[in-house]
Amino acid sequence: MFNLMSLVGKIVSGGQTGADRAALDFAIEHGIPHGGWCPRGRKAEDGSLDQRYQLQETPSGDYAQRTEWNVRDSDGTVVFSIAPVLTGGSKKTVFLAHKLGKPVFHISRDCAPASPDKALLRFIQNHSIKVLNVAGPRASKESEVYGFVKEVLDKSLGSPMIPPPKLESERLVLRPLNLDDAVVVARLAGSREIADMTITIPHPYSEEQARAWIATQTNRSGTAKEMVFSVAAKEDSQLVGTVGLREIDVEHSQAEMGYWIGVPTWGRGYATEAARRLVRFAFEDLKLNRVYAHHMVRNPASGRVLEKVGMKREGLLRQRVRKSGVFEDVVLLAILHDDWKQMNGRTA
Repeated sequence: MFNLMSLVGKIVSGGQTGADRAALDFAIEHGIPHGGWCPRGRKAEDGSLDQRYQLQETPSGDYAQRTEWNVRDSDGTVVFSIAPVLTGGSKKTVFLAHKLGKPVFHISRDCAPASPDKALLRFIQNHSIKVLNVAGPRASKESEVYGFVKEVLDKSLGSPMIPPPKLESERLVLRPLNLDDAVVVARLAGSREIADMTITIPHPYSEEQARAWIATQTNRSGTAKEMVFSVAAKEDSQLVGTVGLREIDVEHSQAEMGYWIGVPTWGRGYATEAARRLVRFAFEDLKLNRVYAHHMVRNPASGRVLEKVGMKREGLLRQRVRKSGVFEDVVLLAILHDDWKQMNGRTA
């Protein structure tokens, strides 16, 4: 399975010093959404929790309630510790996870697996965890737990994103872009017909601009929210366009699809074939629930492509974009995982 952002879209914790605080600091440093519950009054052992931590207060000032609610509202919990045996609130966290039927995993520094970061990734992947609750001892109990949590999270969730894989369909190959593609991308995407019918491509479009854009795709970090493929014809390996996902939102399991195909190969069905393959990748490999797309009202051909891959019209966004100084109405379409399964006769 392709690993996107380690499949984690949000990190939650209780805000206490030590393990909790390390998880929240890691999330902030890496641009990963964070949250969770903290006791009323934002209580922690070092005083009131700083407002930069986006936690909600429970009705009670009791630590037990926030512990239970964080377990309840997450997909799974990892409990860090220095010592092999859990005590106090950390032990209670494991008990509550079992009681609520939620996945839980304990990582001890002094009794850790050979690669705790890889063990954590396996736990996340095996249980399809998108909202991860991080718990463990406070700093006054285990002074080294903060550093241990940061180290494991950095190695597991803070590493660069794995490049997009190569995908194939009947006539096309979808592969990651590279800087050698810049000349062709600039020539094809730079045509007035492409710029006029797409929302984001400017005109003129230089090779330098193409190189800068490709560089942003090939240097994405683990918190990247965009993935773009070049589209090449199998018959001659020539690049004919691009297709991709942007605004990848792991927490809400959705992404926006975009594409363009160069004018010389219009009318061959390449746009539909590439889009169909990308939708399959989004649902089978990325495990998304919804893929959506936009097209300008005056570009009905793009709408027909989206309908062919199973997208349904969801609404009209009036004067949503401005092209060449003119505000344009845009149509919103989307396909759900359940729609796609039904279309393709899949039961799982």
